[in-house]
Amino acid sequence: MEQTVPPLETTVKLYRDPDGSSDLLGFAEVVIAGSFVIKGVRIIMGKPKDDKPAGPFLSFPAKKGHGPAAEKWFEIAHPITAEARSAGQDCVLRAYEKAAAAAGRA
Repeated sequence: MEQTVPPLETTVKLYRDPDGSSDLLGFAEVVIAGSFVIKGVRIIMGKPKDDKPAGPFLSFPAKKGHGPAAEKWFEIAHPITAEARSAGQDCVLRAYEKAAAAAGRA
């Protein structure tokens, strides 16, 4: 059975670090099929690795563990399939690029 990704909408709020030391670019909310929202998606500037250039990526909402896992972070909302992750990332990054261009950051 083939699964399709439901329609996604997103809003982005740009983040401006006063001293310029943060890799955080902004925050997003992703609305799934007009029925469910994921808040607190962070847009972060990634560092270059091996053959990948630096570029923005998404970090889904997470909370810190407890007890023996106190040093770990656990995502509390995230895509399950590669298709859903790609659709969510494309939707958020398009909205980020549009907001950044409107704010003169592109």
